[in-house]
Amino acid sequence: MDQITIEEHLNSQKSTLASCGECICKKCLYWWSGRCPYGGCYDDFRAKDEPYNKAHLGLPPRTLWSDWNKPGEQAHWCRGGTFYPANYCKSFVKYKGSTIEECVRASIEVFQDRYVRCSIKDQIGCEACIDEDNRSNIYNCQYMTDSGCERMIAAKNLMLDDIAGGADIEMCREQCCMRCTKLCGYRCGQAYARNSISELN
Repeated sequence: MDQITIEEHLNSQKSTLASCGECICKKCLYWWSGRCPYGGCYDDFRAKDEPYNKAHLGLPPRTLWSDWNKPGEQAHWCRGGTFYPANYCKSFVKYKGSTIEECVRASIEVFQDRYVRCSIKDQIGCEACIDEDNRSNIYNCQYMTDSGCERMIAAKNLMLDDIAGGADIEMCREQCCMRCTKLCGYRCGQAYARNSISELN
């Protein structure tokens, strides 16, 4: 009888006993951006809408996990190491990463469909954020000088370079980034947003 190593045993267990960490939901744009219509777990929804035990009448209960006999457990599809990917979800959109951009009072996360996640926006909204930050002076900014804003000049130079390189963008006509709510990646002279999250396999 051939013996196997501990590593081979663990790998075989991993391939047969999948976990929530491998769920296809975690490759979805709406899971990453907190907008899942099912609250982050399609299987929780499916257990109520289409219970596993009702779809498999006559089969004995599955017992490969510790809570198998608790109410509702047999209704779930992703239980006991049997992994049913939630690719049946009609809302699934493959996540391609997000970018971090500088905004008026905080950094914001911008997703591939241009949805913005911002704690301040969620609390008071974009317009209120801008108004609160600029009550005293529309150009009350550390980068503004008597001769203008060097950061804005740098931002527009970046845009001109990218337009010359073939980028399909419109030239900015603003005089200051502080009251602008557009998402461009050039705010205050910044290059395209940092810290891109690589595309998931």
